[in-house]
Amino acid sequence: MKRYLLLVVTGSLAGGCSVYAPLQTSAPLVHDKGEAEVVGSAYLSGRLEGSVAYSPLKHVLVRAAGGFRPSSADSTYFRIRQFEAGVGSYRYFREQWLIGGMVGYGHGRSTRRWRDDFKDIWQDSVLANEYAARFHKLFAEAYVANDAGWTTFGAACRVSQVRFSSLSNRGIPVPLRRMTRLEPMLFMRVGGQGRLPWLQGQIATSVSIAPDGRTRSPNTDIRATKEGRLYTTVGVVIYPHLFREYAGRNR
Repeated sequence: MKRYLLLVVTGSLAGGCSVYAPLQTSAPLVHDKGEAEVVGSAYLSGRLEGSVAYSPLKHVLVRAAGGFRPSSADSTYFRIRQFEAGVGSYRYFREQWLIGGMVGYGHGRSTRRWRDDFKDIWQDSVLANEYAARFHKLFAEAYVANDAGWTTFGAACRVSQVRFSSLSNRGIPVPLRRMTRLEPMLFMRVGGQGRLPWLQGQIATSVSIAPDGRTRSPNTDIRATKEGRLYTTVGVVIYPHLFREYAGRNR
């Protein structure tokens, strides 16, 4: 386990080479019918993400999310666009604890190109890798949060079954049609009290790993696709159902 965690952290610090990068696991802090939250986040890598969650019925939750990384004119790049939708349930108990779960479907496409084997710092290396992928996935997740007022913290975990409709490197098909990903997350939110009850800031860190490991395959392209990664986001959370409460306080 220690060796595997070291590989994950090392991969994240090195920038990674996987063409798959998930949307971050969710944990909507919705407590009752008619409540909603809107989240906007940015990854340290420059990737952007947004989501909307809403409770149409008591203990029922629906959510939609999407993300992308802006295109770059550089010779090495990572580009991705994806979306997902899910439905789930939640329950609030002991005054400040919230638990929930969700199942859903997602779809995305991505490309990644990078240079290998820098032989001389004054000389460009060969563009040896150019991955392209189209994928869809089914996922299930659970979360728990302590909503204690000014500071909220929690954890979530998602299991995703990723299926590639196409996956190639330099136009050559990669013989990987599906993989399972385990994606735990820790998060903290601050704010939501006083003059702006509808607004919070959020920081979240998650890991995406392939439980069956990436060292079992002799194929370097499969190992690269199954690479474990560490992701960190910062963002803002807005609770639209609290706008009326805020307006009433300021009359």
